[in-house]
Amino acid sequence: MKTQLHLLFFICCFISSSYGQTTSDSLMMENIPDWVRPILEKSELAQKHHILETFNPFYLEADFNGDKLDDIAFFVENKIDHTKGVLIINKGKNLVFIIGCGTQTDMGSSLTWAKRWFVYRNKSLWNNGTNKKASLKSPAIQLIRNEKDSMVIYWTGRKYKTFMQQS
Repeated sequence: MKTQLHLLFFICCFISSSYGQTTSDSLMMENIPDWVRPILEKSELAQKHHILETFNPFYLEADFNGDKLDDIAFFVENKIDHTKGVLIINKGKNLVFIIGCGTQTDMGSSLTWAKRWFVYRNKSLWNNGTNKKASLKSPAIQLIRNEKDSMVIYWTGRKYKTFMQQS
């Protein structure tokens, strides 16, 4: 009888983790802003990606596109090819953008190299290696590879672009 109960418990745990939300997923969903949930559930683009909780914080919130509304960003993995990237939701129009996850950036098409991330609030970008510059009108997202290399994702006024920073 005891063996049968253990087997039944194992089967129930397997079924719930395979077909429903895991405990971690449900805790994550409880801790994101209310306005984000319906977008994640309805967006085809968002449904093709799994939100990763590998970074702390597991999401970033700032006005990334300069419309005076806080947007949100998640570090994600493509469910098919397992490439990694950033999913950004602009709150005003509820638009979803993916950077990386198979789409080329200044530092590759998968952001698996990223170790940390931050909201980048400086008004300018500079790459010592190429002497490239860029100006920013709103906060951006900085992904850190190591002490010398990072990539910044920023809004141009029409789309998100990436900028590799090297010191």
